[in-house]
Amino acid sequence: MTDIATQRREGTTILEIVRAAASDADQEFAEHILWSRTPFPFGKVTPKQIYKAASRVRRAAANDIALCDWCDQRAADEDSVCANCRSALGRSTNG
Repeated sequence: MTDIATQRREGTTILEIVRAAASDADQEFAEHILWSRTPFPFGKVTPKQIYKAASRVRRAAANDIALCDWCDQRAADEDSVCANCRSALGRSTNG
């Protein structure tokens, strides 16, 4: 498995990987995928993870499905948080 640093050295950009999953993607969308839908910058991110995240977001948007900002499950409300994460966030702030 190659990581982001390797891909940059080899000349493949994050935008190119994201465009493989969502052909109309722009730089802003690619950055959203990298920063919000992968473990970057805290963990190693592979091109496959970027592609899968972009594909997942594209499919959800095409089907008018909002994804949870925390775990990528279907969001339960307009705040983009699923029921599981809402519960976990409630527990963390109440105790």
